[in-house]
Amino acid sequence: MKPIYLQVILVLFVLFTACDSGEKTKQDTSFTITVNASEPGAIYLDGQYTGYTTPAELKVSEGQYVIGVATQTSHSYLRKELTVNEDTDLMLTTADKPEPKVWKALWVGVHEVTGLSESGQCSSQFSKEELDAGYDFFMWSIENHFEPFSFNTTKWEVERKDINTPIQLHKASNTWFTLEPESIAELLPEVEAGNYDAVFVFWREKDGSCSFKSSYFGLAWTDPLNDPIKTGYITIKFDAGDNIQDNINWYKENDPGVWVHEWLHTVGENYFQDRGERMPEKGGDGLVLHAAEKYQYTYPWMDWYRDFMTGQVKELGSGHTYCGIGPEALLQKSLRESAME
Repeated sequence: MKPIYLQVILVLFVLFTACDSGEKTKQDTSFTITVNASEPGAIYLDGQYTGYTTPAELKVSEGQYVIGVATQTSHSYLRKELTVNEDTDLMLTTADKPEPKVWKALWVGVHEVTGLSESGQCSSQFSKEELDAGYDFFMWSIENHFEPFSFNTTKWEVERKDINTPIQLHKASNTWFTLEPESIAELLPEVEAGNYDAVFVFWREKDGSCSFKSSYFGLAWTDPLNDPIKTGYITIKFDAGDNIQDNINWYKENDPGVWVHEWLHTVGENYFQDRGERMPEKGGDGLVLHAAEKYQYTYPWMDWYRDFMTGQVKELGSGHTYCGIGPEALLQKSLRESAME
């Protein structure tokens, strides 16, 4: 019987030796990247938020990586591409700040809309001064939301055009009036694929007894590359009241996100998903951007818009993985560039 015992012992020795050898091999191919930056910031690995802030260590296998840091104070994104085949200390500075991707917007101020309201055929009008106030409200959002929420990986070039020709509203019902993209494209033929990433249209909801009140504030078309103009399209139906600036100031103080909200619909429902980005789940109404409460965010949703753009939305049921757009995705290709592919 002794030879049998010896065989068993030999087999066990070989098995344990093989396991130990495998563990050593695994350890030998794991390297540490110690990431630091000139100011504290969130760490990204190949475009995905890691959940870590600087300084921190990342464990990776041998290979090529993109390490990014989104800084907390200056709202900058620093990045470096590196090949890892040994433990590495990485310090990111302002010298590692990439050139921002240019995104182009057309802001359209509509002087007059017409339609068949409950009180009959009528029109509502904005004055030039009121359109100026609306445009300033939009630019305020670009400077305070669009660009800083991207960690300034985007630079918005904005063109403004006002339309003085009265535009007929589309009427689905007495509670649903819309200004359709074909109405704008007919008057502004430059609204076509490749020219703009988004068109923002600002028109007046109510003027005296003429009301086109509808159950929305802003409206966005959510699959732009499958629309005829292949451009993000957003309308803001604004109730100016007695003083448009007072109403704008109220929104700035209480619910400032209308412009960035509607724009995110144009890129956050289909566009970035089609580009392979891991995005949040859909909300109860089937729209991704309306899933804020599902992810435990609260009104007025500004933290949600920020995390949605930065890719820092914690995935449901996960303590350590995140989803959303992210700075690398914003740097890669704009919607108007994709429209020309």
